[in-house]
Amino acid sequence: MLDAFGLDKEVVENKFKALMTDVRIVLFTRETYCPYCNETGRLLKRLAAINHKIRFDSYNFAIDEEKEKEYHVFDVPALAIIGKKDYGIRYYGYPHGNELNDFIDDIIYISKGESTLKLEAAMKLDQFTKPTQLKIFISRNCLFSLPVARLAIKLAISSDAIHTNIIQTNEFLELAEKYNVRGTPMTVVNDEESFYGALEEEKYINQILDLA
Repeated sequence: MLDAFGLDKEVVENKFKALMTDVRIVLFTRETYCPYCNETGRLLKRLAAINHKIRFDSYNFAIDEEKEKEYHVFDVPALAIIGKKDYGIRYYGYPHGNELNDFIDDIIYISKGESTLKLEAAMKLDQFTKPTQLKIFISRNCLFSLPVARLAIKLAISSDAIHTNIIQTNEFLELAEKYNVRGTPMTVVNDEESFYGALEEEKYINQILDLA
């Protein structure tokens, strides 16, 4: 039976058997101008109640400035998803509907902390020598968004130089306007250059290298 979030507890319990290390999810919210903050918090509490390896903390974005700086978040709702270490993976938005299953899969993937990049892509990734911030603008109705988001997560796990911010475009319209988002998926590199579309691993890394 599905709960209020569309979760089948038995299915999620079985999925969470694949968790390797504990996963800490740090949520940043605020009381005003955040229509999805409460729902996101309730969802994370629900996931944490299903498996003890999911730990959940929450901070007020407007008040806990030290935490905001520590986790490098810039809007709400923001989720820092941390496995055996902080890979610099941040998720902006409320994961629900069809996207929720993929979000759960991402939690499991981060808990494993394993690089699953192809050898050629991994060798390319070794060329990153300076910190690189990626902002991945995605949409729930875009078939290509989730594969790009997953690849960006892989890059963050595989390289200490890369930090990945996954952003639900329809929940952050002002941010999308700031970066001139005209379609999804769109990858912004170091807040300066951007490109559209889903590329295979090595080509995606090459594109980031060219723009970083």
